[in-house]
Amino acid sequence: MVVRLGDKRYEILIVDDDPQIHKLLGRMLSEEKFSVQSAFSADEAIAALKRFKPDLIVLDIMMPKVSGIEVLNHVRRNPSLSDILVLVLSAKDTQDDRLVGLEKGADDYISKPFHMRHLVRKIEHMIAKKKETFSIN
Repeated sequence: MVVRLGDKRYEILIVDDDPQIHKLLGRMLSEEKFSVQSAFSADEAIAALKRFKPDLIVLDIMMPKVSGIEVLNHVRRNPSLSDILVLVLSAKDTQDDRLVGLEKGADDYISKPFHMRHLVRKIEHMIAKKKETFSIN
């Protein structure tokens, strides 16, 4: 299924401490007409969210110092950010890990390693569903 998102460039914030993830996702998502910003820590992500509001966050859970769960908590507790889609992308792959991520408010969860095309299509599907539900432009 091909998802049509229209002419708008949707903004994605990638939050991961692995520079390779940023490089791979940034290139692939940019090719798919997304605007991509990067944060390499939870602190950088929270600072970025003060400057702009992305349509979707790709969020790693396991990061040094402050976990991605703290970023997720920040997004869900803040009324001006709470409608941002959050896709957890994590090496933690147990059923309990997935449940914790979803219970904390993630919209979806993909474990590493992942297939790039699957991830891109998942992002497109999430945004299209939100666009359809809330009629965002």
